[in-house]
Amino acid sequence: MISIINNPNSTVAYFKQEDYDQLLAGGINKRAVEKGGVQKLLQELACHEDEISYKESGQPYFKDKPELFLSISHAKGWFAVSVGSEPVGVDIQTYSPRLKQGQDYFRNEWELSFSEDEIALHLIWGAKEAFYKLKEGQITDLKEEVIISNISKDSLLIDYGSETCKLGYRILENAFIVFTF
Repeated sequence: MISIINNPNSTVAYFKQEDYDQLLAGGINKRAVEKGGVQKLLQELACHEDEISYKESGQPYFKDKPELFLSISHAKGWFAVSVGSEPVGVDIQTYSPRLKQGQDYFRNEWELSFSEDEIALHLIWGAKEAFYKLKEGQITDLKEEVIISNISKDSLLIDYGSETCKLGYRILENAFIVFTF
């Protein structure tokens, strides 16, 4: 079932493809499954006929609709897209107990208070990925330049230079989605 989150300047759609592992085990190409999942979401948002191209940075966009912005994410059978009238970013991640072991790769000294909270660590990782997509990869040091300053029950704050950005999130069945508004 596809879930929709309507924000003031964007819409996020996401779902879990229940037969994902069986499709891959049956020999279907992973890239084809990923493309199909994204197309299913774009169809739900009435954007399925729009051709997607990619900028040099890897940022997807609608070739014939420059007034719309697009962000795509997928992870182990979970799929998410965000379409907006302003730049957007979305990231979906599955739960991994190994993330805590690798937290020094992405968590900076200002985020030390979240070190023992596995949910917060997943949200930090997802928020930094979504924000990176929002900025089209134009962040030199994601770990140090992007600081998660607050995590509340359904949103979090990012400090980036003199800018503060609020992102939303949802905790899903064994997964996390983080998105820009």
